[in-house]
Amino acid sequence: MENYATGQVLPYRLLCLTLCLACGGEARAAEETIVVRAEDGREKFRRLAPDYSQEKRKLERIAGGSNLVAIDEENRLATLQDALDYQPGVLIQNFFGGLDQPRLNIRGSGVQSAPLSNGVLLLQDGLPATDADGSFHISTLDMREARLVSVRRGANSINPQSNSLGGELDLISYTGRDETGRVRYEYGSFGREGFQGALGGLNEQYGVDGRLAVTMDRFAGYRNHSASQRKTVRSNLGYRVDNFENRTWFGWTDLRFDVAGPVSPAVLKKDPKDVYPMVNLRDPHRNVQQARVANRSSWQGDNQWLDIGLWYIKTHDNFVTPANYRLSNSNSEGVQISYALETGPVTWQASTSWDHMNLDRTLLQNRRGTAADKKSIGNYKGRAENVYGTLGAGWKMSHRLLLNLDLKGTHARRDVTAKKTGDSRDQAWTFWTPKAGLIWQAADNQRLFANVSSSYEPATFNQIISPGKGELVPLAPQRGLTWEIGGEGQLFTGMNWQLTLYRSMIKDEYITTYDPQGNAVGVFNYAAKTRHQGLEAGLTGLVPAGPGDIEYRLSWTWSDFRFMGGEYNRKYIAGIPRNMVAGEVLYKWGGWSLGPNLHWSPTDAAVDHGNHLNIQRRERYAVLGLKASYKDSRGWSTYLALDNLTNKRYATTSVANRSVSKNDSTLFPGMGFSGAIRPCFKKYSKHPPRRGANIKQIIPVSDDNEPRLDLNDALAPPAREKAAQRLVADPKPCRQLSPGQRQVKLLAILLALEFDKPRGQPLLRRAGGQPVNMIDILVELAAEMD
Repeated sequence: MENYATGQVLPYRLLCLTLCLACGGEARAAEETIVVRAEDGREKFRRLAPDYSQEKRKLERIAGGSNLVAIDEENRLATLQDALDYQPGVLIQNFFGGLDQPRLNIRGSGVQSAPLSNGVLLLQDGLPATDADGSFHISTLDMREARLVSVRRGANSINPQSNSLGGELDLISYTGRDETGRVRYEYGSFGREGFQGALGGLNEQYGVDGRLAVTMDRFAGYRNHSASQRKTVRSNLGYRVDNFENRTWFGWTDLRFDVAGPVSPAVLKKDPKDVYPMVNLRDPHRNVQQARVANRSSWQGDNQWLDIGLWYIKTHDNFVTPANYRLSNSNSEGVQISYALETGPVTWQASTSWDHMNLDRTLLQNRRGTAADKKSIGNYKGRAENVYGTLGAGWKMSHRLLLNLDLKGTHARRDVTAKKTGDSRDQAWTFWTPKAGLIWQAADNQRLFANVSSSYEPATFNQIISPGKGELVPLAPQRGLTWEIGGEGQLFTGMNWQLTLYRSMIKDEYITTYDPQGNAVGVFNYAAKTRHQGLEAGLTGLVPAGPGDIEYRLSWTWSDFRFMGGEYNRKYIAGIPRNMVAGEVLYKWGGWSLGPNLHWSPTDAAVDHGNHLNIQRRERYAVLGLKASYKDSRGWSTYLALDNLTNKRYATTSVANRSVSKNDSTLFPGMGFSGAIRPCFKKYSKHPPRRGANIKQIIPVSDDNEPRLDLNDALAPPAREKAAQRLVADPKPCRQLSPGQRQVKLLAILLALEFDKPRGQPLLRRAGGQPVNMIDILVELAAEMD
C-alpha cells in the first residue's frame, strides 16, 4: 500500500503486524470483528448507498454551497426540523409543530406556497420523490429512515429534474448493510408518541441485503385543532456483485393532520393555543396516502459508469381548508439515465430523463352547517410531462483548479382542463439552463468556489388551479439568474467553517395572495423583477476538555429578499426572516452528552409586502433548549430534549399578504415549553469502531493480498472522524494514549491512507501546520506494542 502523503510503500507485513497488535483494547468493551475489503475510488464514489465520506467527496466536486447531514440519532426525529437543525442556508419554519407540512426555505424557494409544495426537488436515494409538476408532500418523508441528508443548495443541484431556485434535498436510506435491527420509542409533551421497528440483513456470499421498517407517530397537538398522525412502511432490497449494483425501494405513507390556521397578534399574546372560530366550525384537515416504488442500477467500467433509475408515485390527497374541499388523485412515473466518462483531466457527464403526471381534482365549497356545503366549484384533469437532457464536463485545469461546465435543456408541458365547463389551459415551454463553476483548492483543508447559473421553474397544478374561484390561472415560469461565491475548510484543528454569498435576480416570481383569515386564494406573477441575496455561514468544532470534548455547531442565515420595481419597489418580500441564528454546544464524555441550544431570530419580519410593521409584524424572538443523551457501546441509547425553556410566546412564521390590518390572522404560534424522551436499541450489520472498543479481529480481504479499508467499515460518522483526526494530529507519543485511543488513531491513519488525494499532499497536519508522517506513527505503534 502506498502512502499518498510521502510516496512510501507500507509493507504488507508491517501493516498486518500493526493491525494485529492494535487489538489489545480495554477488557470491559465488547469484542468486534471488522472486515477490511478492497475497493477502488470509483466504486466508493458511485455506490447507490454512499457513506458519509463518499457523499462528502461528491459534494466537494460541486462549485457551490451544500450541506451533508449525518442524522443525529440522539435526537427527536419526528419532523424535518429535527433532522436538519443548525444547517446554514436551510430554514425550516413549523406551522403547528407536529406532522403537518413545514415551510422549507432554501434561498427563498417556494416560500410563497401555503402549505409548502414546491421550490425544491425532493429526492430519495437519488431518484425523485416529487411529482412531475414540481409539487410534493414534504411530511411524507420519514427522517428516521434517512441515514444521510444531502442538500445541494440553489443551482448546485446535480439531478436532471432540478430546475428550481432552491436546489435539491436527497435522503439516503438505511440498508441491510447498515444494521440488522432497531427498536425506537419516543414520548413527549402534548401527546407526542413515536415508534420505529426495523429489521435488516446481509448475505455476503450472494451480495444481497434487505431492510424493512415500520414507523408510527401521533401528536395530540400544542394548539387546539392541531392533532396529527403518520404511519409509514419502508423497505429496500439490494444486490451487489463486482462492478454492478441494483437496489429497489418501496415506501407507503398514511399522513393525517388537522389545520389550526394562523392567528392575529392579539390572540398570539393572549392564548397562542387558540384558533380562529371558523376552524372549529369547518374542521380544516388533510389526509394524504402515498405509495412510491423505485429501482436503480449502476454499472462501472475502468473509466466510465452508467446509472439507470425508474420510479412511480401514487398519491391520494384530501385537503379541507376553511374555504373549500380539495380532493385529488395523482400518479407520476419517470425514468432517468446518466453516463460519465473519465478521459484524462476531463470527466464528461451526460444524462436524460422523462417524467409524467396525471391529476384528477375536485373542488367543493366548505360551508359546513349550511345548504351550500360541498357545492361544486369545479372538476379538473391535469397532465404534466417533462423531458430533460444534460451535458457537462469537469476539467481539472491544474493540481488545485477544477472547472465545471453544464448545459441542460428541458421541454415542459402543463395541461389542465375544467371538465364541467370545458375550459382548458395548455402550456408548453422549451428552455436552456446553463451553469459554470470554478473550484480552487487553496490548501489541503481549504476549498473556495464561485459559480453562475440559471433556473427556470414552471408552475405546479396547485398554482394553476386557483383554490378560491377555481379559475385556471395563466402563469409564466419563474426565471432566475444566480451568482455565488464561497468556501469551506478548517480554520485550525478542531474547527471547520463554511461561508456562501449569493445573489439571484428573478423575473415573474410567484406571489401568493391570502384572505384576512389566512386562507390562500390565488397566485400571480409579480410584474417587475425581485432580488434574493443572502449569506449562509456555519461553524462546527470539537475542543478537548478534561475527560471529554466540547462539540459545537453554529449557523447564521441572512436573507435580503426585495422587490426591485413595480408596486412594492425596494420593499422586503414578506414572510421571510432576515436573520436566523441557530447553535448548540454539547459536552461529550464516554457515551454521555449534555448541553444547551438556541434558536434566535434577531430582527422583526414583515407579514405584508407593503412592509407596514407599524400595523402588524412577526416579532423577533430567542428560544432556549437543553438536550442530554447517552449511548451505550452495545447499541442502547436514550435522550432527553427540552424546548422553549422560558415558555416564550412567539410566532415561528407567517403568511405573506399584499396588505394587512391589525386584526388579520397572519401568525403561526411556536410551541411553548415542551420535552421529549426516547429509548432506542440498534444492532449493526457492520460494527463501526468506537472509542475504547476491543477489536477482536481485523481481516484483510483483497484479490492482490493487499489490505485496503472500506470506508463503510471504518470511521465514516463525522463525530468519530473528528475525534480520530484530533488523535492523529496529537503531538503526544503513542505510548501516552489509552489502548482505545490507539485503536481509533490507528484506524484513522489507515483510513486517511485510502483517501483519494493528489500525490505529494500531506493528508493531515498538526495544529502548528506541520504535516503528519503517518508511516512513522504506524511504526511507533507497532514497535511499542511488540
